Amino acid sequence: MNEKALVFFVLVLISVGLLTMASLELLEEYSSPLGKRNLFLSHLGKVLMAFMFFLLFLYLDYKLLFKKRVIVVGYFLSVLMLILLFLDLPFVEKDLGARRWFNLGYFSFQPSEFAKVYLIVFLSWYIDKHQDEMKKFFAGFLKPLLLVSPILFLILMEPNLSTFLLLLLTTLFVLYVGETRGIYVLGFLALLVLLGVMGFKTGFVGHLLEEYQFERLKMFLSGNLSEQVSRALESIKEGGVLGKGIALGESKLVVPVVTTDFILAAVGEELGYIGLAIVLFSFYGLVHTLVKLSAKMYNDLVVRNFIAGFAILIMLQVMVNVGVVAGLIPVTGMPLPFVSHGGSSMAVSMAGLGIIGNMVLEKGTERW
Repeated sequence: MNEKALVFFVLVLISVGLLTMASLELLEEYSSPLGKRNLFLSHLGKVLMAFMFFLLFLYLDYKLLFKKRVIVVGYFLSVLMLILLFLDLPFVEKDLGARRWFNLGYFSFQPSEFAKVYLIVFLSWYIDKHQDEMKKFFAGFLKPLLLVSPILFLILMEPNLSTFLLLLLTTLFVLYVGETRGIYVLGFLALLVLLGVMGFKTGFVGHLLEEYQFERLKMFLSGNLSEQVSRALESIKEGGVLGKGIALGESKLVVPVVTTDFILAAVGEELGYIGLAIVLFSFYGLVHTLVKLSAKMYNDLVVRNFIAGFAILIMLQVMVNVGVVAGLIPVTGMPLPFVSHGGSSMAVSMAGLGIIGNMVLEKGTERW
């Protein structure tokens, strides 16, 4: 059954994350410190918190999320939280010139993570309300793009280029699933690429990005691997086919942000290519199952588009994370869903699954 497959694949991914965090913490006692004490307990706490979000949305009627009042409140709440990041407030956390986090003492929260799921909710609601106009350029493409643009722009200004591009692509693909014309999407993507090339050549991109981000981009375009990627690939290479074993191998400890963006380096060194294959197959199974569920919901546009949108979001995040580790795209801060050490990402991902679970329960498991 499809819902059981979802649970299986997610449990595999969460288990790999927990195992990796326990291993990294154990190695901390014998090698260079990672700067994080009680890493395993911290990660376990975030998993349990995320599970609470899953249960909350699993038993909360999903139809409430698509009420017009909730949509409007969610929109202004998303914009408000993103605006607060630019104010000199005591709970706004700054890192390398970027403003992305609310530090609330016992936990930190990233507003752009909330925006990920809200954006899919909003687009699914919009497509349902305008299903007869989705092939029109303004109502079916330009208008929804303009409506979400304040959220996307604020995320870009944090600056958080990777999440901006992730959500922009998610928006375009969800609109395409909602039956906007493919020519509009392809034309916009072509325009985006053209503007990106022109912006890079004229130096405008350099003014838009932080210095470290621009240097990463230039290094990638010059064909050189960054230090982070080189170390990650070396760590994976040392793991070989079978890996060195749990809590063995120290190459991963010199990989920057190994608990989040480069978590695959730790998985590869300890569990080898087989471990990496298990992780990637689990993501494939998860996305494939979501797509199948979405296809069976053809009579309910809201449900179909939300499930498809969530599948697109997970798929793009995995592609970016794997692409960075493999050196195929520039280095960017994109955690691996369900595996990386990150409370906001884990909570939002599990909340999304909870919404889908409620949709499946509402429609009746006998359909599957």
